[in-house]
Amino acid sequence: MTQEDTWSAAITGDLQTEEAPSSITAFSGFQIVVAIIGMITGSMVFINAYHLFDGGDIPLVGVLGSFFTIAIPTIVIGFLLIRVGLDLRKLETYAFSWVIYGNLLMGLMILLAGAVFILAILFNLLAIALLFVPAIKKYWWDLFKEDMGPRAKESRYMLHLIRRSPLVIAGILIIAVYILLAVFAPYITPYGPTERNWYETMRPPGGTHIWGTDQNGGDIYSMVIWATQIDLKIAIAVVAIALVLGSFIGAAAGYFGGAVDEVVMRITDVFFAFPGLILAMAIVAALGEKNLDNISIALMVVWWPTYARLVRGQVLIEREKLYVEAARSVGASDVRILVFHILPNTIQPVIVQATLDMGGVLLTAAGLSFIGFGAEAGTAEWGLMISQGQQHFMNYWVTFYPGMAILLCALSFNLVGDGVRDILDPKLRRR
Repeated sequence: MTQEDTWSAAITGDLQTEEAPSSITAFSGFQIVVAIIGMITGSMVFINAYHLFDGGDIPLVGVLGSFFTIAIPTIVIGFLLIRVGLDLRKLETYAFSWVIYGNLLMGLMILLAGAVFILAILFNLLAIALLFVPAIKKYWWDLFKEDMGPRAKESRYMLHLIRRSPLVIAGILIIAVYILLAVFAPYITPYGPTERNWYETMRPPGGTHIWGTDQNGGDIYSMVIWATQIDLKIAIAVVAIALVLGSFIGAAAGYFGGAVDEVVMRITDVFFAFPGLILAMAIVAALGEKNLDNISIALMVVWWPTYARLVRGQVLIEREKLYVEAARSVGASDVRILVFHILPNTIQPVIVQATLDMGGVLLTAAGLSFIGFGAEAGTAEWGLMISQGQQHFMNYWVTFYPGMAILLCALSFNLVGDGVRDILDPKLRRR
């Protein structure tokens, strides 16, 4: 069958009854196996994180972060790739391109899980490579090139917009530096996060302590670098979990409406009735112990209503459009319409909000630590370092360096968020 015959049959529906070639059938089976391996890997990530938490090696925020940012996305992508594998046997046109997208996303999730799971990525890469075997390539490559033409043009224009904005580039570079500092903290710091020298307290910058020492003899440079790990983990985990929970709750409220919408909106109104910092303080106090885990839980509770209301508004707009009616007319279920059709079209404002919220979460977490509702004494955390250093304000280095770390990190996320908004908004990008 020629390429033209394949697409013609796909349009008319005749291809649904035609038996798929053996090469496609074998590739479909392999893709399903790869999807199952990815789902098992996602489950192992969460189990491994829980065992580390149970042994006291990582805080609760680490478990929640791995669950919502790695385990759940990997399992969801695995389910989608199983469906893609089944549709490959029907020679569905979308399935071939989704093999690329799905396996790249799953590979990224597994890469974030750590080097111990790196072997699983090879299966994802192999599935993508098999697409280019001549016996399989002829069924999708021509249409894929035709489809990618406008997208490639739009991507080039997006890169042009990024290059045209020096502030966005500066924000991206600063974020990249912070990530590198967090990853390589054990190798670029002369002292550990809790290491103290009681004979070298309040030393000014210079010598073996390039940023000086604090009142307990801690090396300011080492503590600021180690604190990057803690504060970025809190920001990423809080925003990721609040985004996932808020998006699904808001999407359900906007799509189904009625009593579901009314209950969700009244709950969000209760959360919005209190200032975020005050509500977070109350939640930490209610949880009892003041530590980083409780800070993270409090911020997750405070932040999810923002995404719920934002996604609800977008879903209310999208659910009335013709493509939703078309999907419903061909028998698509409510869950399929919501997950595969509506949510992808509401993602742009959510991305902008999440990028801006990263800076807000950093500032709020540091504020809670500053007033004594956050990190435990002795922890390398920016807000706590400033709180302890305010008693020695004349020794500028104790508060200056952690303060600059907070300022630059929050500023970089705000710069990138503003740039992403201008790039993704079609009304602003063509000005």
